Amino acid sequence: MEHADAKRKGLIPRLFIITLLYFLLGFVAIEFALLALACMSIPFMLLARYKQKVWCHRYCPRASLIQTFGKKCSRWRVLPPMFTDGYLRKVLLWYFGLNLLFIAGSTIRIATGDMAPMPYVRLFIAIPLWPLPQLLHIGSPDWLIHLSYRFYSMMLSSTILGVVAAMIWRPRAWCAVCPVGNLSNRLLRHHT
Repeated sequence: MEHADAKRKGLIPRLFIITLLYFLLGFVAIEFALLALACMSIPFMLLARYKQKVWCHRYCPRASLIQTFGKKCSRWRVLPPMFTDGYLRKVLLWYFGLNLLFIAGSTIRIATGDMAPMPYVRLFIAIPLWPLPQLLHIGSPDWLIHLSYRFYSMMLSSTILGVVAAMIWRPRAWCAVCPVGNLSNRLLRHHT
């Protein structure tokens, strides 16, 4: 049993490679950004099966990245009250909920021809950047390219927030306010 636990603990630090690979695959073909759907659904599948936050504690690649990065940059400061009193959790949950709503609405409008696609990265919903160079052009419809860019943008925005929080306060400070962890906590409380 100890060997299995040691193996599992050894995995956590290396899972950050998945996050880096996700962002690199966006340069190969932006459609790979749709893998974000797996990152958003697997935690809840594991939660339903194990009745614990297995994803957050063992398998989250973003947590691995910010923990690895934060260990090198952080001085372990106390988190501000907004991290621990629930205020920032609610704000981020609303922010990401609205983000998903905007993603769904704009993708539907593009698919119906009511809106032009936004084939570029956009940070924090509001800051337009640029299209990513693409090694492969799959020939996907405009709505799918738009959807891919929106997911890539959302994942990049939240990863930047996580890395900044790790640098300023402590490794995994993001985990205290992560919308996936927040929803998982709410579901666990609801079931007990």
